[in-house]
Amino acid sequence: MITPYIGYLAAILGTICWLPQAWKAWATRDTAGLSLVSNLMFLLTVLLWFGYGLLIGDWPLILANFCAILIVLSIVAAKLKFG
Repeated sequence: MITPYIGYLAAILGTICWLPQAWKAWATRDTAGLSLVSNLMFLLTVLLWFGYGLLIGDWPLILANFCAILIVLSIVAAKLKFG
């Protein structure tokens, strides 16, 4: 019974942890310390997890990775624009 709540909590924390990085990149326009390759690899990772979540119908995976895709895309966009 507690299992879905653990999944949602992990999804929320794992997603919002990227918000400060995205905010800082866009606010300061300083992305020198960010690795484009690492962020692209992480983007691929969350895309794969999102696809997996869709295939198995796991809403914590789907929602968390959809949000993570948007956030990491904004970090990659900032790196390409300001890097």
